[in-house]
Amino acid sequence: MRQGDIRINDKWYRIDYRSHRVTNVTDFAPRATTPGGSIVHSELNLYQPMLQTDWQHGFGFTWYTDEAGYMNTVGNIDTRHDGIVMMFTAQTASDTDNNAKEGYCLWEDEWYSWGAGGLRRYTGSAWENVYNTNPVNYAFPGGSYLFFCPDGARIQKMDTSDNITDAGNDGDSTDYGWLVVHEGYLYATKDDTTYIHRDSTADLSDLEGTTADVDIITVGFANSYSIKRLQTYNSYLYAAKADGLWLVDVDDLVAERVLDFSSEASDNNFRSMAVHNGYLMFPIRDKVYRWNGESLTNVTPPRLTDTFPYSTYGQFDNFVSNGRFLLCTGKTNATNYNIDLLCYDGVGWHNLMTLTTGTTPDITSMGYDPTNDLLWYHLDTDADITYYVQMQGNSDFPYANFPTTGTHELTTSKWDMGFRWVNKSSPSLVVEASNLSSDSYLTFYYSLNNGEWVEWDTVYDSGTRTLTLPGESRTLEFYYIKIKVRFTTSDSAESPILEGLTLRFIMRPETLDVWSFNIPVAEGLMMNTSVDTRTAGEIISDLKDSRDSASPVEFEDIDGNSYYVYMTSLSRMAIVHDSATGGDPEIEYYAQINVVEVG
Repeated sequence: MRQGDIRINDKWYRIDYRSHRVTNVTDFAPRATTPGGSIVHSELNLYQPMLQTDWQHGFGFTWYTDEAGYMNTVGNIDTRHDGIVMMFTAQTASDTDNNAKEGYCLWEDEWYSWGAGGLRRYTGSAWENVYNTNPVNYAFPGGSYLFFCPDGARIQKMDTSDNITDAGNDGDSTDYGWLVVHEGYLYATKDDTTYIHRDSTADLSDLEGTTADVDIITVGFANSYSIKRLQTYNSYLYAAKADGLWLVDVDDLVAERVLDFSSEASDNNFRSMAVHNGYLMFPIRDKVYRWNGESLTNVTPPRLTDTFPYSTYGQFDNFVSNGRFLLCTGKTNATNYNIDLLCYDGVGWHNLMTLTTGTTPDITSMGYDPTNDLLWYHLDTDADITYYVQMQGNSDFPYANFPTTGTHELTTSKWDMGFRWVNKSSPSLVVEASNLSSDSYLTFYYSLNNGEWVEWDTVYDSGTRTLTLPGESRTLEFYYIKIKVRFTTSDSAESPILEGLTLRFIMRPETLDVWSFNIPVAEGLMMNTSVDTRTAGEIISDLKDSRDSASPVEFEDIDGNSYYVYMTSLSRMAIVHDSATGGDPEIEYYAQINVVEVG
């Protein structure tokens, strides 16, 4: 190639070297759409807002798809209420008795627990032993009596004067594992069996305990999976086993399986159950299901992280219905796992607090005490301990006993503004917050493209505040960004409140090279190392083919560099020469060409 020659769409052209220009242009065309569908225009100094002003639908949105989505929380963070995020109530240690509690019940306005240490009672300020001869499988408030079932021993009853006596028909009325009332009868399961017994007497004096019982109901085959629990729902009695949910026909004393989980039978199935807002809620392996008596819906919490190895919840347990929320515990899938207090609002999930972290601890029970407005749970470790979380009696908002230590944070989902692959630029973050002070404040961090967390600023004043100079830079450049907000208070009666975040951004415009040059169009020009034999009309036709091409054409510049381009303009000026032979005039052209690099 000789100096001054260029190639377009595999055709060589001689150019007027003096006319050659290379410039840059910025592409301000629409480059993406927001999740709501509106076009994002990249215009000079015009920043678009990305708002997050609601949080009530819970974690799990790993890409920005919903203004109420966030990725996860740690510590005590309450996201259940419209338009705000605040801290959640701290737990308080209550009972340090070194025996695991397996459950709770309310009888005669007093709160009881049962488990390895027997039967215990909360007196309003402390726990006391009621019965500690044997571990207790279950306790049940039955009108004039509190019935409880010592492991391997005869069922007992306690009257309102704390007198404890034998219940049941005889010495075979032993080792019951679960009690429930349905249609005037008390139904009782035998521990580790498929048998259900029943009795209609007020003191359970006729509750039998052998297979000769004329009222016995066998759920499935004898010696198959044992009954784990009984549940009344929609006026029916159900028995839960590792292989499914069984409907108990109390008239014909038979049971029929209505939900079949035999293909995934597990000890984790039906670890717990609760009736919540008209649905029966229960776990099957590491999933949570919602059942209305006909259709079954998987409502398992989504994953918590967006990079491998992904963090998820499993081993769901301790279901408690509390107002419009279902509370339960969930264990993360790491070796050094968390067990968190989770909340289901009928649409999404919320992580209210972390109850324990480690490799061996467990939460063996949880229950809501309406007399004292306390949510109780028991932590089973080397040194067992029972905690309560204070609740408000007339409100879903957390009780003002906020943690003054520990780390409490909310992390947003990845904000990619609808397109992961388009680069963005952001100069500022607008924060809406309230109840802030030097003792109750919010600290903001950012992470670009899954990079390290960088502190942006701390906000101590209520109202609207614009954070600028992130990382001491004028702007942030990223494909996607995450924001983390840390909640800190030194006053247990005050919580900082986050109301909204607005990230201002533009889609970064692309800079492209544009070439302009003039081409003499005539027959017989020296081109490269040979003479161009095309006529003027043929050269113009080749240039038109390049201009009209719907796909990019290859372009080789005067320095021998190759690009793909679009020809954006072709204009020409006619030059007329008299014919050397005396015939018609010869028409030649001076063509002005512009090509732009494909972005």
